[in-house]
Amino acid sequence: MLKSMTGFGRGEYEDESFSVTVEMKTVNHRYNEVAIRLPRFLNPIEDRIRKTILKTVNRGRIDVFINADYTTSDNATLKVDKNLALAYHKALLEIGEAIGIDDPGFNGAQEIMHLARCQDVINVKEGFFDVETVWPKVEQAVEAAVKNLVAMREAEGANIYGDFIYRADLIAANLTKIEERSPMVVDEYQAKLSERLNKLLAETNVTVEPERLLQEVAIFADRVSITEEIVRLKSHIKQFKIILASDGPVGRKLDFLIQEFNREANTIASKANDYTLAQIVVEIKAEIEKIREQIQNIE
Repeated sequence: MLKSMTGFGRGEYEDESFSVTVEMKTVNHRYNEVAIRLPRFLNPIEDRIRKTILKTVNRGRIDVFINADYTTSDNATLKVDKNLALAYHKALLEIGEAIGIDDPGFNGAQEIMHLARCQDVINVKEGFFDVETVWPKVEQAVEAAVKNLVAMREAEGANIYGDFIYRADLIAANLTKIEERSPMVVDEYQAKLSERLNKLLAETNVTVEPERLLQEVAIFADRVSITEEIVRLKSHIKQFKIILASDGPVGRKLDFLIQEFNREANTIASKANDYTLAQIVVEIKAEIEKIREQIQNIE
């Protein structure tokens, strides 16, 4: 099934001693890149989290945000950095002196509350952390987030799939128009050439063998022949639809194939030698470009 690279997923786990919330979003990226933000105490399982995600998500930039809390009444202590608190206190006095207040008259309780909120004055010292006990709980939340993420990517992929089929059919329809028009280009060239020659012969009394005229038309027909390009482009369209219906990541395959679409269209345009054909090719190239842009969203 076709998957978009854009999506969002959320997963949660909670019991009496531990809770975790996992959110992840993905955006377009040429390769597969995972950025994880998580509480420090979960650092030992970061690699497991990454591997769990990469088992399912094959392409795109993945931003993962994890919040977790666990009960640690016997497993953590609070440490007060007294020297840092004193330094903050002195800094407050210096600020008062700088603005002309020599004795600010601090309220003791208020200053304690202020200093307690200052960075690194109070730190949590974590004790023993049992990775094997916590990991299954985090894994459950991660897998739920991945499942929801994939569901959103598949839903978006289904919309893109429909758009791809629609545009591929438009290109095929325009190729049919080109096939119908192409023989007329040679016939019109032969008629115009005959008309010019007849006019020139009437003015100069010079004769031209019919075989010479036919040879000139044959050379022109060979030069403007686009049969091979049409056959190849039709083959590319069939292959395009086959790839769309296949399982697994297809973005890179489609990206390569759409370049071949463009190559054949450019060749047809250069050989067409006809205004009507040129206009049809412009329409084909416009659809190819729309497909190419959408391919950048595909896993």
